Amino acid sequence: MDRVSISSTGGGVMKGSISKNNAFIRHLLNKIFLFSVGGNKRPPFLTPSEVFPESKIIEANFLQIHKEISSLINKRELTPYKNIDPVRAAEVSENWKLYYAWFMWEENTLAHTDCPTLLKLVKSMPNVINATVAVLEPRVTLAAHEGPYAGILRYHIGIEVPKKNPPYIRVMNEFHTWQVGKSIVLDDCYEHEVYNEADDKRVILMIDFMRPMITPLSFINLCCLKMKKKWGGVMIKKANNH
Repeated sequence: MDRVSISSTGGGVMKGSISKNNAFIRHLLNKIFLFSVGGNKRPPFLTPSEVFPESKIIEANFLQIHKEISSLINKRELTPYKNIDPVRAAEVSENWKLYYAWFMWEENTLAHTDCPTLLKLVKSMPNVINATVAVLEPRVTLAAHEGPYAGILRYHIGIEVPKKNPPYIRVMNEFHTWQVGKSIVLDDCYEHEVYNEADDKRVILMIDFMRPMITPLSFINLCCLKMKKKWGGVMIKKANNH
């Protein structure tokens, strides 16, 4: 999960990752989780149908999802990451634009009209933590970084991808170029970076889901993530207000 610095309703501030208790626990859990799935021998990219069977449902409904997301980005300017999470944005990209339809198991009420099909689908998938529309404008890059929490994997499906000089992602030493309607899953605990050197924007749907692990570790992971559920509405509100 990305790090955030956000104010609570009581005026306090939470700094760090919304899916961790503190740095020590996070690092310990990361070591345990990653060791259980092969450590540094685990693949940077994974087969969607094997680790995220729900990807077949997303693909089966792609035409309607594509229609809804295209309408959303045409009628509304999405919020730059710097206005959602300035701390993390300074490390990754201030101009990455995001829309949270579903965040920490909390729904965005706007999604009922913006992307009802997507919202309905992810709400029926217990392992889905976040569903995000991500826009990368022309000439915008995401700097090399690592996801700080190993309890999730990240699914992408292309919504709008420039045909000329198409954007691409590097995860460790492997590269992937997005295609409209094509799914990938990446392990974002590896170093990764994104380039859009095209003249048009790149739009994808990102879905964060719980990393498949043995039952005891999956239970620990779920408990840690659920502890941060209260921040879902806060992050959605920040992304809706720009």
